[in-house]
Amino acid sequence: MEEVWDERIEVRDVLRNLIHHPTQVLTRWNWKTAVIGAIVRGSFYFTVYQASRQTWLATLTAVVVEFAFRFFTTGLAGAVVQSFRKAQPVWQSNLIVSLLLPAFSHAVEFVTHFAQERYFADVLAASENGVARQRAFAISVLFSVVAVLFNLYAMRHGVLLVGAHEETRSFGADLKRIPRLIGQFTSFLPSLIAAYLERGRLLNALAAFAVFGITVGTILGTFRGRWTWVYRTALGAWAFLLAAVLIALIGRSIRRRYGKVY
Repeated sequence: MEEVWDERIEVRDVLRNLIHHPTQVLTRWNWKTAVIGAIVRGSFYFTVYQASRQTWLATLTAVVVEFAFRFFTTGLAGAVVQSFRKAQPVWQSNLIVSLLLPAFSHAVEFVTHFAQERYFADVLAASENGVARQRAFAISVLFSVVAVLFNLYAMRHGVLLVGAHEETRSFGADLKRIPRLIGQFTSFLPSLIAAYLERGRLLNALAAFAVFGITVGTILGTFRGRWTWVYRTALGAWAFLLAAVLIALIGRSIRRRYGKVY
């Protein structure tokens, strides 16, 4: 759609197009997001399983299982995200991709890892009592919400595109731009809260601050299945965000001296 539609692309038009032509997610399968996603998710499972003191065989089994299905599903998700990169309004496209895509990918993830450890443990090594699997799954869900929003952000800036003609760059060129985009993406919320505080919009700042911690705590606590994870991770998220906001305030103060803060 984005290749032939010069007008404003509405979110509903993108949804309608995907429903009427569902095979496009296969023909536009995004191998760039597939490679990055599979490697990152595999490293999550490796780290969590080793931190949980699982055997090397159980760890490597979990990594291979995660990599195998994630390589395919992340490519599909990347194709869908790319379809929404020009959709308006932005908040609606962000909301849709941050809810629907993680729901799909983690449904597949849960069933795959659960079946592997429940029904094929005699063939494929499993974690002890499923604890490592639950921890890795909870962290993976939180990362998905952030990752899909970052993918959308990157694609809006012309990175990680596949089949977008002149806008498509080489994978190497994309990788060179990703560190800068990560910095811009991660600094957005702290900078926004800092701007609210400078303008005296305290309620807006508090609302953004509260929603961030509650969201992180709820996701990790719900999918880990423990109440303690809710408030502990929420407190950790708030502490991290507070430090980031303080850094943003200092940075904006320094930049203001040179007339670079708007």
